[in-house]
Amino acid sequence: MNMKQKTISIKKIFVCEFITAGGFNHADISKSLPSSLLAEAAMMRDALLNDLAQLDYHIIITLDSRLIPPVNCDECVLVNDKDNVWKIWEAQMQLADAVWIIAPETNGYLNKLSQMSANYKVITLGCRPLAIDAFSSKLTTFLICEQFDIKTIPTYTYKNLPTINSKCLAKPIDGAGCDDIYCFENSIELSNWMIQNNKQQSHIIQPYVDGISASISCVMYSGTAFVISCNKQMVTCTNNKLGFGGIVVNDMQDYWAAFDALAQQLAQSIPDLQGFVGIDVIVQNEKVLLVEVNPRLTTAYVGLRQASGINVAEMVINTLTNVPFTRPTGERKVVTINV
Repeated sequence: MNMKQKTISIKKIFVCEFITAGGFNHADISKSLPSSLLAEAAMMRDALLNDLAQLDYHIIITLDSRLIPPVNCDECVLVNDKDNVWKIWEAQMQLADAVWIIAPETNGYLNKLSQMSANYKVITLGCRPLAIDAFSSKLTTFLICEQFDIKTIPTYTYKNLPTINSKCLAKPIDGAGCDDIYCFENSIELSNWMIQNNKQQSHIIQPYVDGISASISCVMYSGTAFVISCNKQMVTCTNNKLGFGGIVVNDMQDYWAAFDALAQQLAQSIPDLQGFVGIDVIVQNEKVLLVEVNPRLTTAYVGLRQASGINVAEMVINTLTNVPFTRPTGERKVVTINV
């Protein structure tokens, strides 16, 4: 499948999935985040570990001591409630040849871990810190799209919010998924909510776009995107709050050409995007609008092996460490992932 002219040798990989790896070790995890987020985190981690287990690497993880250890790892370092988890992660990075980070953009967690990895010159199997920093902010994402003429949704701060007489959304500027996203009938209702809940600095505002919520799963490197799947997202709205019910991998393959064109445009514009990248989009009347860029694994990864027949972990590693790299040919099966 791939030519084996390796330029970088990897033996030990430290997989750090923020939530299960001890990111909430000082808190009551059942109260700090919804159970669905913990389940999603474990699903992504386990899917990645399963792919890596098929390859010849020594896999290390850290684990919140309250959780059940996963199957496919060679070393499992437990993190207790009194431990400094960042020091533990730092130590594991120094022992590894490569690091695979899965973390939310919220509170700069993904950015901080990627910077830590860069400081120790360990191979990061993901996006470079500059790309992570840029796309961790929804406002910066909008500005990048404007700069490179990528079709997207108008994005405002509280200070420059115009009058919007139709539905609009309030989103955390650095949030992940549907966490803390609310829908309002107009900008006046939204503005009042922001003031009442002190969200003027933490949230951005976008007009609601009535279309199909979708995503693109791809591997990027050196200005090129390899699209693996085109997915439909199951987004709900209950009591004005958006929720995420799962994803149907490859349910949007009729839009493959349009999704591929957008992924290529993004990869060419921001070469620091590398490894696995998830792109959230809205499809409205055949028009594809970029919503946000996830410079990390997303929930869709859970179904990619079954849907495409590709070991995406192997593809990412080969993309970043092999010269030349030959893209594997994948299938396009439809797989549903409920969360």
